[in-house]
Amino acid sequence: MFCRYRFESEIYPSLSRIPLHVRMKLDLTGARISLKGWLAFSFEERSVLCHLPVETDEERENFSSYLDFLSRRYLGEGAGRIPAVTNPSWEDREKIPESVEARSRKAGEPITLAEWSRWAAHQRYALCKLSISTSEPAEFYEALREFRGRT
Repeated sequence: MFCRYRFESEIYPSLSRIPLHVRMKLDLTGARISLKGWLAFSFEERSVLCHLPVETDEERENFSSYLDFLSRRYLGEGAGRIPAVTNPSWEDREKIPESVEARSRKAGEPITLAEWSRWAAHQRYALCKLSISTSEPAEFYEALREFRGRT
C-alpha cells in the first residue's frame, strides 16, 4: 500500500524525493537510505519500495531485504540500519504528541483529540514528522489543511 499526500504531489511523477509514507516504512523497519541512494535506484525500484507493505514482521523483513539488495547493487554496500521505531507516538490515538500539538497551536487551530483519533496512522505519522521538521515547516500546515479537508 502506498499512501499519497496532496501536499507531496509534485514528487510522485518522478519519485525525486523519499515520500513520507516510505519514510514511515524506514522508521518502522530501522532501515536507512540517503536521498543520493534513493535516486540511484530506478523509478520502478523506488515505486516497488513505495508499494511494499510493512504491516507484519515478515513484510518488514521483505522491505528491509529488498532495500538492502538495491543498496548493495547500486551503492556497493548494504542499507544503513538503526533500531526500528517501536511503540511510535503516531500509533497512540489517545494522546497528541507535544510537537504536533505545539505546531498546530502556532497555526492558531490546535488539533483536537477527536481529529487525531480519527486520522489514519499514516496521516498521524506525517504530522509527527513534519512537526519536528526544520527544513520545510510549511508542509505541516499544508498537511493539516489536507487532513481537515480544506484546500
